[in-house]
Amino acid sequence: GKRTDVINRVVPDVLEMVGLSGKAARLPHELSGGEQQRVAIARAFVNRPLVLLADEPTGNLDPETSNDIMDLLERINRTGTTVLMATHDYHIVDSMRQRVVELSLGRLVRDEQRGVYGMDR
Repeated sequence: GKRTDVINRVVPDVLEMVGLSGKAARLPHELSGGEQQRVAIARAFVNRPLVLLADEPTGNLDPETSNDIMDLLERINRTGTTVLMATHDYHIVDSMRQRVVELSLGRLVRDEQRGVYGMDR
């Protein structure tokens, strides 16, 4: 693990980044679904990985909270971390206009910069 002084310095910064600085002492059941998702992202980002994997990060969230999560992932990406996300939400894909890689039956069928979800919605 990390030294206590490092944890005490880094964790509050990451909690502030994800908008949860006032909720550090809360238990998971005391947090909303969006807050729980932000905690998961904070835990994944706290060690500043080169790549952050996000599997359906907006699943089961309302549209406003989904937008907040996507804004957060975009901010993380701007710090230099690559965000690799799996989603079935075409609204998010179409609005982000980032690289889209599509797999079908385990095979790469599309890889385009500034892509959109696809034609067969």
